[in-house]
Amino acid sequence: MKEFNRSPIHPAQHQQQLDAENAVDWGSQEWGTHRFQIRQLLENAIDLLTMKDKAAVLGAGNHGDVDLPGLVSQFSQVTVLDTEANSIEEVLEQSGTGISTKIKSLTNVDYTCLDQIQFYETWEDMLLNQAPAGEIVVYLKDSAFAARRHEALPHLKKSFNLVVSSSVHTQLFYIHALSQFASYASQYTEQEISQIIDSLVYLRNSLVLDYNRLLLSLLKPDGKLVMWSEMIRMDEQNEGIFDHLYGLKSDTERMSFLFRAFGQYGIESAVLGLKDLHDQMKQDGQLFKSWVWLPGSEKKFIVAGFSGTPVS
Repeated sequence: MKEFNRSPIHPAQHQQQLDAENAVDWGSQEWGTHRFQIRQLLENAIDLLTMKDKAAVLGAGNHGDVDLPGLVSQFSQVTVLDTEANSIEEVLEQSGTGISTKIKSLTNVDYTCLDQIQFYETWEDMLLNQAPAGEIVVYLKDSAFAARRHEALPHLKKSFNLVVSSSVHTQLFYIHALSQFASYASQYTEQEISQIIDSLVYLRNSLVLDYNRLLLSLLKPDGKLVMWSEMIRMDEQNEGIFDHLYGLKSDTERMSFLFRAFGQYGIESAVLGLKDLHDQMKQDGQLFKSWVWLPGSEKKFIVAGFSGTPVS
């Protein structure tokens, strides 16, 4: 029998294969998963829009949660905002979609306005100099009011027909500040540590509500909002949520159970952000969804999100 020989690969074909392997998966390869659920939220909002001029995506990074090529195909311009530097424009250019000219990327965005009040410099100085716990508590609470006197993106008010928040609520301020404090906690008594952490939570909650106001301020009249966030990190203690959830027969029962579970097991910043925004949405045309997300082999989250129209 004649031995089978593979035909040599032409250099151009080889490059095409490499490009395909390195391309960002914008969701087409993961139908039925995390990105599919996000796509449904986006489609629900976009279908309700009468004008599709500009869209904003906060927290997009370059990980492909949002199908940016698909979004750009429906809007004149898409502005991508992130708190860190990212290479989203380069990624889009390398993907060969030819849409990078319709993408505007804003990086190192200060959603919280803490940079404007030099919070992080002062916070670190206080820890380095072992400031009294009472002084730290007062400063953290005062920072909530000081940050609120500033605006994060005043030049973009009422600029967008669609505003998308991609898992931002759990990333605001708190984890970083708490990690910093952990390195200095031995300087304080157990009671003082509790007081400082309570004040960090107070500031975090204020910033979450400020962020929600920012989202709504970016919308044009009759604009649509889409948001989602990791709500519960699954572990051995709360795995029973799945069994209970799947045993419920109606959407109303499932939603009611989920909101109770969020209150019991949820990530506090995400629960506060979701509930606050959800309460400000019109019921007509709103789509609420929840799903399981496996971002890594050792991580499993219940994610929730919605799309809809603000009440005012």
